[in-house]
Amino acid sequence: MPRDSKVVIHGDEWKRADIQEAVTYCRHQTWHEASWTRRDALVERSGTIREYIGQAYDPTKFKLVRRGWSHDHCEICWWRLCEEEGEQHSVGYTDGRDWICSECYHQFIELGEGQQDI
Repeated sequence: MPRDSKVVIHGDEWKRADIQEAVTYCRHQTWHEASWTRRDALVERSGTIREYIGQAYDPTKFKLVRRGWSHDHCEICWWRLCEEEGEQHSVGYTDGRDWICSECYHQFIELGEGQQDI
C-alpha cells in the first residue's frame, strides 16, 4: 500500500507514514492483553509527574503519590488508556512498560496487514 494512503483508528483518519515508525517499533515487542490500572507516581515539587517504578528519589524534591499515575497513551495513535473511561480505554496491550490500544493491536500487530510496511 502506498505510504501516503490513510488508515482509520478510533474513527480518525491517519496518514500511514505518520504512524509507520511506531508500528514498526511495536511489531518488535511482545504484547499481552491487560486491564490498565493506576500506578504510583513521583510528583516533583514543580508539578512534574514521573512514574514510580521503585527508583530511589529525594523526598525533599519529590512526593510519592500512591496510584498517582493516572493514564498512559497508545504508542501508535496516542489513545488514552485509563481506568475511568470504560473498557475501550481501560483494556489494552502492554509489553510491561509501553501500552497500545486494542484497536491498534488488532489492526497493526495481530493482523499486521501482511506485516509489510503499513
